[in-house]
Amino acid sequence: MITIVGIGPGEREYMTEQAASAVKNVRVLLGGNRVLNAIGPGSGARLVELPADGMADAAIGILEDEARLGDVTLAVSGDPGFYSLAGRVSAHFGRDEVISIPGVSCVQIMAARLGKPWAGVSSATLHGRERPDIRSLASKLLSSPALVLLFGEPGKVADDIAWLCSDERVKRANAALGWDLGLPGERITEAASLGEIDAETRGGRLAILWLEKNDEPPADFARFARRGVIPDDWFEREEGVPMTKSFARAVAISLLSPLHGARILEIGVGTGAMTVELARAAGGHGRVTGIESARAALELAKRNVERAGLSPMADIIEGRAPEIMPEGRYDAAFVGGNGKHVEKVLAAVWERVEPGGRMLLTSITPRTTSKALKYMEDVTPAAGVWRAHSSYGRKTRDDWMMLGNNPVDFIWGDK
Repeated sequence: MITIVGIGPGEREYMTEQAASAVKNVRVLLGGNRVLNAIGPGSGARLVELPADGMADAAIGILEDEARLGDVTLAVSGDPGFYSLAGRVSAHFGRDEVISIPGVSCVQIMAARLGKPWAGVSSATLHGRERPDIRSLASKLLSSPALVLLFGEPGKVADDIAWLCSDERVKRANAALGWDLGLPGERITEAASLGEIDAETRGGRLAILWLEKNDEPPADFARFARRGVIPDDWFEREEGVPMTKSFARAVAISLLSPLHGARILEIGVGTGAMTVELARAAGGHGRVTGIESARAALELAKRNVERAGLSPMADIIEGRAPEIMPEGRYDAAFVGGNGKHVEKVLAAVWERVEPGGRMLLTSITPRTTSKALKYMEDVTPAAGVWRAHSSYGRKTRDDWMMLGNNPVDFIWGDK
């Protein structure tokens, strides 16, 4: 039988009585140098030190040899269930051959020091692993109470934090960096954002990072948001992903108003520019549910909504209307993308609009306008259409030049 013992951070006061008992009077005890030194003499066991490099593979090989001779004990730091050797050992030998004794993990200590619960917290490790996709880490951060990252070599922590800051959403997160938690040299640095953490100030051998999403909009967004719609060039763009231009967003918001506290359905989110404006107008008590079929647009829209600090007020679902439609009823609906079957899309959306609500569609083609207007006339006497021709100014050397946008039709109906 193989027993895996979690000894906690390495101080006796954090080792459970069961763990302390489990490493005494055993035949053979495996562990890294730091773990064996923490346990100290008097275990009564033959000690086998595992190498720092390739520890997992070495442990498997030694355990195979020692298990043929009798019971063997493997001591690990922290808790065996938190990015430890336990997973590899259990997978290799089978659950029936392995007993795991829990220990205190660095996550538990960090949460205790910060006075925060750790239920539901997401985690990832850079300890002996390749860096994961930064977008996946950002998604974990935005969908969890907190994201905890376990670092590897102390000398690489500064580089790892610089890499994390390459994503604006992660860079803006509230941060706390802890070194050697539970040990005499313990040190925790807190900052309003990860970008403000001084990673060069090291405190020891093992670092852990606690991140919480920052829902405050970035400074540039807040500056624009005080005056009308957000400029087109603020949004992240990708080729082939359509965007509702700023003048069209302004008209659409005015035609759908009032929206404060409203439940809003959006079909075809594109870059998410309209999603941002709808969420702004809905406010903290409202909510926008968007549907987008193109994966590139879906991810782009989520990033723009996250950059604006409006993720709590917006859900973006992957799918194509009318095949995919969310449950529930809505106070207002905006149809920005409709494909070839505009009547079917409008019918599915109309079913979900509350009495007294308004459905609005934008169109840049005569055929879509004709179909949409006919549908609106068939379902409600309160239909309307505007066609807007707009231009925007570009500064020349000593004057302004007006450049035209495509005409946009706004077709709506009140239920």
